[in-house]
Amino acid sequence: MKKTIISLSKKAILALRSQLVWLVCFANQLQINAQTPLPAFGLAYPQDEVTTIKIIMNNDDFFEMIDTQEDENYYTGTFIYISTAINDTIENVGIRLRGNTSLNAAKKSFRISFNAFQSGLKWQEVEKINLVAQQNDPSLLRSKMCHDAFRNYDIPSCRTSFTKLYVNDEYRGLYLNQEHIDEEFVKKYYDNQGDGNLYKCTYPATLEYLGTNPDNYKIDNWNGRVYDLRTNEWRDNYSDLAAFINILNNTAIDNLACELPKVFNVDSYLKIAALDVMLGNWDGYIYNKNNFHLYQDQRTGLINYIPYDLDNTWGIDWMDRDWGNRNIYNWAPSGEDRPLFKRLM
Repeated sequence: MKKTIISLSKKAILALRSQLVWLVCFANQLQINAQTPLPAFGLAYPQDEVTTIKIIMNNDDFFEMIDTQEDENYYTGTFIYISTAINDTIENVGIRLRGNTSLNAAKKSFRISFNAFQSGLKWQEVEKINLVAQQNDPSLLRSKMCHDAFRNYDIPSCRTSFTKLYVNDEYRGLYLNQEHIDEEFVKKYYDNQGDGNLYKCTYPATLEYLGTNPDNYKIDNWNGRVYDLRTNEWRDNYSDLAAFINILNNTAIDNLACELPKVFNVDSYLKIAALDVMLGNWDGYIYNKNNFHLYQDQRTGLINYIPYDLDNTWGIDWMDRDWGNRNIYNWAPSGEDRPLFKRLM
């Protein structure tokens, strides 16, 4: 019995020491990691009603966009927004399809850009909104539930609301009105500047080490770059991303707790990882190396992980997996690099 007690005490001490290392290293980061308060939902994303959005555009343009699955160039139209609080009409906006696999779906998703043809034009302090069809989800609830869950833990995540969409007076269905992640988003949620590097990360974004040369991370996939720089494109400088990936992958594991928080918002990501597993988000970084953003906050200098595209959750499956019963300690696929998740775990 005495031997067992001593053995358990050693394990407890080791566990406590590990926790203390994280605590000491985070203590100096708490002030600079503090997030800007999340913006209110506001008039654009009311939580107590279903609004109406009407798009008026050339009918031939609309069907050309649908038939060709055009998701790059914007077509001109008029945007009308109707709620109990406001009734707004904005002319000369840009309309295009959005999505990847969803481009083939019968119910299309759309992006509305208020500054596509008129620089500086905004509506309710946003430059773009996404009208998401949620074609994977018969309940139409999963994405909103996930974004709200992240926001409930003070994690920057898209504001969302429900809206009925009409195009040229034809009802197109119930849509999720989802905030767009761009320089305006990171300006509101992080540093009040929005001029840091913002990367949209899609399959196969493993965050594995590819060398110290920043250009090594300008990898192409079928839809552009895997780590697609969405701000400061004219600089095309991936030095911040390369430095973060270097520290993440090559720091000795005993030193990672102190070194990684100097370049990355670890505290926020640990909450995101826990929620991803709880929500069954297999189409994000941890399982499918897909669908997230990284932003370097210019106030703190830290890179932040932003969750994105949260429809493949709450039991939605394409891979013959039972996500609800998957072992939470082996959530990432075995034999594949996921350093941000596996090294922290």
